[in-house]
Amino acid sequence: MLSPGLRIGEHVLVRRVAIGAMSEVYEGRHETLGHPVAVKVLFPEWCAHEEVVARFLNEARALQLLRHARIVTAFEYGTLPGGTPFMVLEWLPVDLHRVLTRAGGPLPPRDAVRVTTQLAEALTALHERGIVHRDLKPANVLLAREEPSALEVKLADLGLAKMPPSEVEARAEEPTLPVSTGGGALLGTWDYMAPEQWVQSKSVDPKADVYALGVLLFQMLTGQLPFPAEQQKDLMYFHLLEPPPLDLLEGRVPPTIRDLVAEMLGKKPAQRPAMRDVMERLAV
Repeated sequence: MLSPGLRIGEHVLVRRVAIGAMSEVYEGRHETLGHPVAVKVLFPEWCAHEEVVARFLNEARALQLLRHARIVTAFEYGTLPGGTPFMVLEWLPVDLHRVLTRAGGPLPPRDAVRVTTQLAEALTALHERGIVHRDLKPANVLLAREEPSALEVKLADLGLAKMPPSEVEARAEEPTLPVSTGGGALLGTWDYMAPEQWVQSKSVDPKADVYALGVLLFQMLTGQLPFPAEQQKDLMYFHLLEPPPLDLLEGRVPPTIRDLVAEMLGKKPAQRPAMRDVMERLAV
């Protein structure tokens, strides 16, 4: 754990606010302006893993360069004196997982559609640059405030993103670090992974994000995941072979939204609409 008061670039750490599997997040303050930021720091024990470090730094570079209203901004990144990578992000202290947990059930359809539309905007921006997020889930959707009337979300965490090196290299002073992902490696969060992501995570295309967004939309509309299970083998079976329980949407949303969810949850990528089509259909 880093000490409060530690200076990182132009920012000073205030307190630790979150602990993840590979990194921890601190609240920080700009040394002169005083505005809050989030400082994400990789755990030292992961610094010996070249692929983990490469993904962390590639994520920071991509977030700094993208600059989209629906994607979290990175202000600064680098390494601490001991060699530990860090990135400084805009301060968004609430995630959608907390919102859904406190709701204890479905969100109002208008709020679910609003959040999905905003995420579709962010994902469209990624896809148009050849980037596939591969890990859309409530914990990676951030908000500044929790009030239902203030559901303005931003997409975060490109740590598992599939991104073409040319996209970042063309606009960055430093080249994208190479990442070698074994063909059989599972990349993503099981509850939201598209069928093809279970089989070949490395080669998925943007339609995998469409599927994940469909799962999230279904969850927000019904208060539950389309395929609730705890075991990896069960989830893999459900996502690959079982049709989603679309009957749970009956009476909750108009047929146009139900049909869109059904298409987004198509088992084959070709059955799903492009992310831009999702965005446009939700905006009607």
